Amino acid sequence: MDSIREALTKEDIVEEIRALFNHDMDGSLSIVLVEGSDDVEFMQIVLEDNVKIIEVPYGGKHGIDDLMMLEDPVVQRKEVIAVRDKDYMDLQALVDRFFVYDGCCLETMILANPKVAENFSRMLLPETFARENYVIEVMKQIAPYSILRRKNEQESRKISFKNVGFGNLIVDGILDIEKLFKRVRQQEEFSICKEEAETMLDSELWNITNGHDLCAYLAQISVQGKKTPSENDVRKILFVIYRKEDFLMTTLYAKLLEYQRENNVRFVSG
Repeated sequence: MDSIREALTKEDIVEEIRALFNHDMDGSLSIVLVEGSDDVEFMQIVLEDNVKIIEVPYGGKHGIDDLMMLEDPVVQRKEVIAVRDKDYMDLQALVDRFFVYDGCCLETMILANPKVAENFSRMLLPETFARENYVIEVMKQIAPYSILRRKNEQESRKISFKNVGFGNLIVDGILDIEKLFKRVRQQEEFSICKEEAETMLDSELWNITNGHDLCAYLAQISVQGKKTPSENDVRKILFVIYRKEDFLMTTLYAKLLEYQRENNVRFVSG
């Protein structure tokens, strides 16, 4: 996100939306509000050409929540929707015209597609890690940390995960998860979270794994030429691999298609 956009307020975004509709001569415009620049890049791959994707530059997912609940008529138009990570929210709490990625986040939705996961493995993973179920194995290793993240959000613990990476913690494909807990100063939570993680089904991992953690781990075990890619490199490569037809297999696509048919608007093909 550029510095000018970072300075925009809620009122600025509303006026941006208003201006777009004022210049919509053929009445075809639809608008999707998203949390970050990665979401913008992804949505440009899977949505139709008439859709304008707007990054909400303040408050993260909570900024989008706040914006969507404004009573301003331009925000409440049926042509304006929002898409965000589900993270650990109760889906019953979703407001109207709000949609979430499959699983916990954008990255889990992408990697839940077996073809995408296989292509990523072929491109970047050494043979020692390139197993059919490698994504599940990674999510299992991260699971105690994912549970800590869930507790932090649901219980408003205010644990800081910012700039806490996996560097030097993965040796031969094994994450020293206890040291990771020490990095966020939550050693006392390790045993509790680890015990809960050991009872989780594989299917549950998709709904709890944080996208930053998943990409950061994959970056540590990947090889891109002569260097180790960054978390952001991993995400960019996933976007290159992902195709519009892959999106047609998701629950998010089905929900958007249902919404546009009910409201005579257009966001996706079909």
